[in-house]
Amino acid sequence: MKLDALINELGLVPIQVDESAEIEVKSAYCGDLLSDVLAHCEPDAVWFTVQGHINVVAVAELRDAACVVIVNGVSPDPQAVAKAQLHGVALLGSEESSAALCMRLAGKL
Repeated sequence: MKLDALINELGLVPIQVDESAEIEVKSAYCGDLLSDVLAHCEPDAVWFTVQGHINVVAVAELRDAACVVIVNGVSPDPQAVAKAQLHGVALLGSEESSAALCMRLAGKL
């Protein structure tokens, strides 16, 4: 599924999305423990997390995540948004929980 289709499907709010809308999202990962995400998040995954700090962008970049969705209405730190822009990491937001979004996405990737 293309990133722009994912955004529409889940009603996500783009925070930082440049030319990354052409990215293919191949899987999903829910996690808030950065070491766990580093160990288990697959490349080209949509990563759902409650964390909105700068280290999230670094982990997303290291794992080649398709995008990061910050859930539960959490607003990202301005430094995280700036780093996402600098490194081309797609950053999205949602008022919904990781679980709710994953259930809606089930079987579509």
